Amino acid sequence: MKVFQAFTGINSVREILAAMKFRFSVPFLTTALALGAVAYAVAPGPAAPTPAASIPTAATTDSAAAAGATPASAPAPTPAAPSPRASGPLLITVRTQIPALIAGQKTTTAFVRTLPIPAERAAELRRGGKISTQLGIDLNKFFDQLENAGQDARFMQLEDGRWAAVQRNNLQIDRQASRANVLAMLSDPQAAQADVVVTGQTPPKRTLEFFISRGITNFLATGQTSYDGSGADRITNIHVGAKNFKDRLFDGKTFSFNQMVGPITARNGYVAGLVIAGDQTASGVGGGICQVSSTVFRTLYGAGLPIVQRQNHSYQVHYYDPQGLDATIYQPSLDLRFANNTGGPLWFQTEWDDNDHILSVSVFGKAPQYNVVIEEPKTLKTSPRPKDRLIPDPTLAAGTRQQVDWAAPGAVIEVTRKFMQGNKEVKRDVLRSTYRPWPNIFRVGTKK
Repeated sequence: MKVFQAFTGINSVREILAAMKFRFSVPFLTTALALGAVAYAVAPGPAAPTPAASIPTAATTDSAAAAGATPASAPAPTPAAPSPRASGPLLITVRTQIPALIAGQKTTTAFVRTLPIPAERAAELRRGGKISTQLGIDLNKFFDQLENAGQDARFMQLEDGRWAAVQRNNLQIDRQASRANVLAMLSDPQAAQADVVVTGQTPPKRTLEFFISRGITNFLATGQTSYDGSGADRITNIHVGAKNFKDRLFDGKTFSFNQMVGPITARNGYVAGLVIAGDQTASGVGGGICQVSSTVFRTLYGAGLPIVQRQNHSYQVHYYDPQGLDATIYQPSLDLRFANNTGGPLWFQTEWDDNDHILSVSVFGKAPQYNVVIEEPKTLKTSPRPKDRLIPDPTLAAGTRQQVDWAAPGAVIEVTRKFMQGNKEVKRDVLRSTYRPWPNIFRVGTKK
């Protein structure tokens, strides 16, 4: 499975979703906020036509009388068919526009939230013809959520795939007018939706001006790795490390991973996990932090920043497929560093999905001069893995055998990064990684 892509430029965002297999939580999509129901788009059906009554005209009646015939009694008029009631769920929806920044231009984007009422409950409410006590409670909760929906401005993907800095404001709701709309919907046999009335908006603490004033207007790149198969301790350390890149500003000339994350210690939330120590894998605080450093490496490498310091792992670690795009760190001596040549600050955002086990880090900044294209890694040569290694462990019961590492062949791998302006290649560089052959490693219990 391919777990890394570097993306730059607005035209590449759709590729991100395909490669990442990751769904961003977009704030302006319709969301079911109550009852766990799905929000349906319901359109009322057309009203059934009312058949015309067949009633003889006066001329017809008079003619019959003149002919000596007994006039036929007029048939009773056919009652009009009742107007059909809308079936299915009812929707209570707020639609408004909130501030957005797209490619450096201030604009707005749609904000939509929906409180759905399932069909069975909707039918009961229609029969009652009023806002029930429970519906009143649900409406108040919905209005409370809208009035506290504010979120500091950050970058998100729009429905059309473009990235935008979105400022999600708190909404000011006219509750009385909104309830009147709901009551009108319940009273109208054909209505299926009621609008929430918005009278104003209140901005959050971080507005679009935060990005505009710093020239942070464009998406630069996203890096991604898979941590599928990681244990609970390793996942904990991934979360702790990745939080340092969640809505984080970097304003400097040389990016340092160690400076961004700070000391990797138990005091900072890290736990013991497996780390590479010399020629074996051992337990150490912060095991798994290299998942974060490798992901950040792919992000900044994809953004086209020059590498100042980077060291690949001793051997090919399966978490970092495709190989050749990893970066190990070991405090305080071994760091990951890039030169920030973008001409402005960098803004980091990170997401992780513990169901799909995908870690993603994105970076934003000034409009890039180049479109960066990263070619598939090329393996120049390989060497076979050595035989299995057994390590006596007095903490394990005698006869216990525990695998702590998995074999990988040695390899020399190169990755080419190209800088494009339109269809013209302006420059390129080559990243080389050398990996030792690595055995399966087992800890064998000697405790009696």
